[in-house]
Amino acid sequence: MTGVGERIQALRTGKGLTQRDLAEPNYTAAYVSSVENGHRVPSSDALAHFAARLRVDVTQLTTGRHPGDALSIEIDLLEEVRPPLWYEQLATDPTEPDTRRAAAEVVLGRRRLAAGAPDDAVAHFERARRLVPPTLAHLRTPAVAGLALCARLQGDPGYAAYLLTGFRDELHRSGLPDPASVLAVHALLALCQHDLGEDAAPAASIALALAGPGAEAVPAFLATARTLAASSHLPEARAALAAAGAAVLESWLADEIAGAFRIRARARLSAGDLAGALADLTAARQRSTGPAALDALVDLAEVHRALGDPATARALLSAADPVLVPEADPLIASSTGTSGNTRSSTDRGGLDGSDDEGRSADRISGSQGSADRISGDRGGDGGGSGVAGSADDGSGDRRSPGQSGPGQSGTGQSGTGQSGTGQGKIGQGTGDDDGGGRSRSDHGDANAGLEGPRHDHAGGGGSVVEVRRARAHRVHALLSQDAGDLEAAERHLRAAIAIHRRTGPRRELAQLSLDLADLLTAMRRPQDALTVLADGLTAVDTHTG
Repeated sequence: MTGVGERIQALRTGKGLTQRDLAEPNYTAAYVSSVENGHRVPSSDALAHFAARLRVDVTQLTTGRHPGDALSIEIDLLEEVRPPLWYEQLATDPTEPDTRRAAAEVVLGRRRLAAGAPDDAVAHFERARRLVPPTLAHLRTPAVAGLALCARLQGDPGYAAYLLTGFRDELHRSGLPDPASVLAVHALLALCQHDLGEDAAPAASIALALAGPGAEAVPAFLATARTLAASSHLPEARAALAAAGAAVLESWLADEIAGAFRIRARARLSAGDLAGALADLTAARQRSTGPAALDALVDLAEVHRALGDPATARALLSAADPVLVPEADPLIASSTGTSGNTRSSTDRGGLDGSDDEGRSADRISGSQGSADRISGDRGGDGGGSGVAGSADDGSGDRRSPGQSGPGQSGTGQSGTGQSGTGQGKIGQGTGDDDGGGRSRSDHGDANAGLEGPRHDHAGGGGSVVEVRRARAHRVHALLSQDAGDLEAAERHLRAAIAIHRRTGPRRELAQLSLDLADLLTAMRRPQDALTVLADGLTAVDTHTG
């Protein structure tokens, strides 16, 4: 049976190379001789070096397999349509190149992550990371991205950011900052920084500058690679395969990239750039599917409300959550009982209410409010209302990347409460600092919530649906205030507060309490306003989210 050394020798002599030619610059002729004679087993780095010098695939050295066959395997890896056993066998086959085994581990990790088993996924991603040699650092990107996603899902965005910044530095030190890797690292890093309350805009901007077509390009690249491989145009086939790999990575991180769009949308909304925010939010919607698209509808409702189009805003809210009909929703109807000064038990910061409306809210907050979580769960990313975007699951839920959603633009609406007219605007500050270093304004919190799409849970343990419902309540409250229906606005705010009392985060709860107090003051109910503030403070102090 022909061994690795014999195959190396046959290829070397066939190409007219001496042992010194093959060895330089990393190895010696003596080392090559010992490998060819079977006295030494070459390391993965040595095999990669020999394969590069001989212009063949590593698999051709280890198995004798034709390069075209090897390319077919790599195409299958990118398509991810094989049964799990196929990937498991490939990942553990010692005759396969380590980089191919690593790719199989990544596929297995993604599948475990999609199944809601991040601990299992971590093991696969970590094995993949270790299989790739430092000299090919850029090929570690899918594994590192997977580890960061898992860390966020497990509630540790700080560790995820640590992994990403370290890997980013490694890419630059090794001279391998390929665009796909830089895009992936910065899209994820932006979400983690958002979770941590840091300035995520620079990382988001770097990611978006490199964003390409993503999933749309994958089939074309793979088809091109197959055709070229079948016709033995191997260098061209590999180029197409590399492009396909970058597109697959971008497709896998579609929700995270959507989160970067939402982060930028927030910044644009804060700057009064409604057109720019609308463009980013539209791009975020195009990147995501499923629950994320519904979250984006809530975000868009806020933008259209800011643009002075309440009819479109209400239509978008209805499409996002048909159950949430202001006049029919049992939660809203029972929030305050009748109108006037009548207070129900929910006056203590919101309803405890049961019902399915409670969907955690990360985005509904006003200015200071919330959201530290942009993660994204593939399946249910949240779009943040307000400038921020959807709510993130306090754990950085990792299923799908969350969309970044714009929020209130605050154009032409100022004054925390025009008490003289009784038309105080929710979260529309005069620029007064909210205590968190930001001014309260109709734009919502520049850090308010992108939730994490890769799971159906967000902020403080609430589900993505809860997040969306709470954000929708806040938008409904703003629309009701615009229409002069302060009682309806009060009911919606109380409903949103009820959800946040169950799910957090605390900053969202605090902001909504301030918004409701402003509204009650504008309605000439100062005692109720004081009660809401006191109850809100108590709820914030006792909430763990």
